[in-house]
Amino acid sequence: YGSVAQPAAAIYEDATIRWDVVDAASTEGNRLLRDLPDDESARLQLLLKSVELSSMQEITSPGEPFEWVYFPDSCVISLVTSVNGGGVEALTVGRDGMSAFPMIGGARTAFARSVCQIPGRARRAQAREFLATLDEMPELKRRLLLYAVLAFDVTAQSAACNRMHVTEERCARWLLMSQDRAGRNDFKLTQTFLAQMLGVRRPAVTVAVGILERAGLIAHRRGRIQVVDRSGLEGAACECYASIRDRQEELLGF
Repeated sequence: YGSVAQPAAAIYEDATIRWDVVDAASTEGNRLLRDLPDDESARLQLLLKSVELSSMQEITSPGEPFEWVYFPDSCVISLVTSVNGGGVEALTVGRDGMSAFPMIGGARTAFARSVCQIPGRARRAQAREFLATLDEMPELKRRLLLYAVLAFDVTAQSAACNRMHVTEERCARWLLMSQDRAGRNDFKLTQTFLAQMLGVRRPAVTVAVGILERAGLIAHRRGRIQVVDRSGLEGAACECYASIRDRQEELLGF
C-alpha cells in the first residue's frame, strides 16, 4: 500500500486537528481499472456509470441475485456475514476491488450482505451486461480472478485475527485497511458501525478507539475518524495487516 498522503483536512494549528474540510475522493480511482489496454478501457466506458453511495446504503442482500457490480473509487463497501441476528464483517472492498467478485467464479446470488461502510463515489455496471462482455476483456478478467484469490486469503486471515487478537489491535488493522481502501486519511465512521464490523459490543470499541486516540495515532469526532500517525498505527496493529498488505502486493502489484 505505502503511506497515504495527508489531505487538506489534516492541518495542525496549536496541536488541534482541523475538521472543517470535507474529505476529498482519491484522485487515483479504482486500482483494478488503471492502465488497462485501450480496447478494454473503451468497453468499460460504455458499461460503467459513476454513482455516489451513502453510509449504510445496502448494495445486496443474502440470497438475492447480483444486480450491479461496483468498482469503488472513494467509497468503501463491507461484506457482512449474518450471525445470531447480527453481523460480522468478512471483507472490505474499496478502490482495490469489485463488489460482486463471486460472479467471476459462477455465483449468481450473494451470500453476504453488502453495505456501504464509508460514503463516496463508485462506478457500476449492470451485472448481466458486465458478465456478458467480461471474456472480451482478458486483462481485467485476469485481475478479477486474482482479486477473488486475495478476497479468500483476506477472509481466512481475518477469521484467525478475530479469534486471536485483542480489540485495539484489530481496530488498528481495520482502520489501516479502511484508509487504504478509501484512499484518504479522514472518513466518516461511527463507533456503532465499527463495533458491527469488528463483531464486538460498542463499549469495547469505545475503549479501543480511546486507547488509539490517547496514543496520538487517530482523532475521533462526531462520527469521523482521522488517521494522524500512520506509522504508529501500523505498529499498534496486529501482524495480520502486514500479511494482507504483502499478499495484495504479490497478487495485484499494489
